[in-house]
Amino acid sequence: MIEDVDAIYDFINTEIRKEWETDLRSEDKEPEDDPWLTSLRNRKWHLEIVDIIQIKLNPDIMNHVDPKKGYVFSESLERRSLELQQSIELGGVVLPPLIMKGENHQLVDGHCRRAALTAMSVQKTYAYIGDLLSYC
Repeated sequence: MIEDVDAIYDFINTEIRKEWETDLRSEDKEPEDDPWLTSLRNRKWHLEIVDIIQIKLNPDIMNHVDPKKGYVFSESLERRSLELQQSIELGGVVLPPLIMKGENHQLVDGHCRRAALTAMSVQKTYAYIGDLLSYC
C-alpha cells in the first residue's frame, strides 16, 4: 500500500495504466481515445479509507458482454469474487486498495475485491482516490 501522493500518482500512471491499456486493446479500443485514461495525468491521488456502501459501480462495466469471446463480466466477477473470498478466509491474501474517481466515488479498479469484501460484510476498505484537477 502506498501512502505518498506522488508515489500513488506514479504507480497509477505507469503500472496500473499499462493494465488498463491492455484491457482496452483486448476490446479492440484505442487507449488514447479513452476519456478515463486521458484524465489520469490530471488527477491528484491519495489513499483513503472508504465505506464500501458509498462506492458507485459503473453500469457500462457491470453490464459488459463480449459475445465474440463468450465473456460476461458479471458472471466472471461472481466466480472470481467467490474464489477471492475463499482465499481471504483461508488467510494470507493481501488486498491492494481499490481505485476510484474522486468526483463521484465511482469504482474503476477492484471490482472483484469490492464484491468479495461486500459478501463478507466488510464495511470499510482502502482506496486510491483520484480527484480531477480543475485548471482556471
